[in-house]
Amino acid sequence: MKEAKLFLIAGFIAFTALNAKAQKFTEGDESLKFLAGQTNINIEYVYDGMTVGKKTEAAYKAEKVDAYNKKERGKGDRWAEKWVNSRSAVYEPMFEELINKMLAKETSISVGKNKKDAKYTIILKTVMLEPGFNSFVMKINPYCDFEVSWVETSSKKVVAKAFMDNVMGIVVNDNDWDFDPSNRIKECFAKAGKMVGKKMTKLLK
Repeated sequence: MKEAKLFLIAGFIAFTALNAKAQKFTEGDESLKFLAGQTNINIEYVYDGMTVGKKTEAAYKAEKVDAYNKKERGKGDRWAEKWVNSRSAVYEPMFEELINKMLAKETSISVGKNKKDAKYTIILKTVMLEPGFNSFVMKINPYCDFEVSWVETSSKKVVAKAFMDNVMGIVVNDNDWDFDPSNRIKECFAKAGKMVGKKMTKLLK
């Protein structure tokens, strides 16, 4: 039992260290001064080419669907449907809630979907998603790598781009883990929203 506790603590420390990395600008105007005076910013989400852990999303989904359907007829199909639907129903609203919460502290900017008349659009691309796992001796929380681009809405010209790696989602006392990880994954998007909103607020206030 003592060894199990030490293993759990070691895992927590390791993944806490991973989560310490912040967003890094990779191109464009990292001052974000082009957003000065803006009140509305559009947002779009991209999942194309996303990997799940070290696997392609297609391979990961196929394995999960097959495994769950073998346990219970139709369970894998229900899992696959929720896997996709959770994006618009759970993850994206969490990102928008947190980015707007941070922006409201010091700016008059509002971020949201379908603001097609906005001069600029934020594109949040999920590059990698690690769902994590939960076992008797160890729990690994989900974490994601995100690419954030600020583009001109009309032309799609990239004005600035940043990368955030190992953005971890943490939920305490969540037991519905193996079949439905969405409750934890959404915290990755919440953390990302907070990070992006905080950075924008710092630069634009």
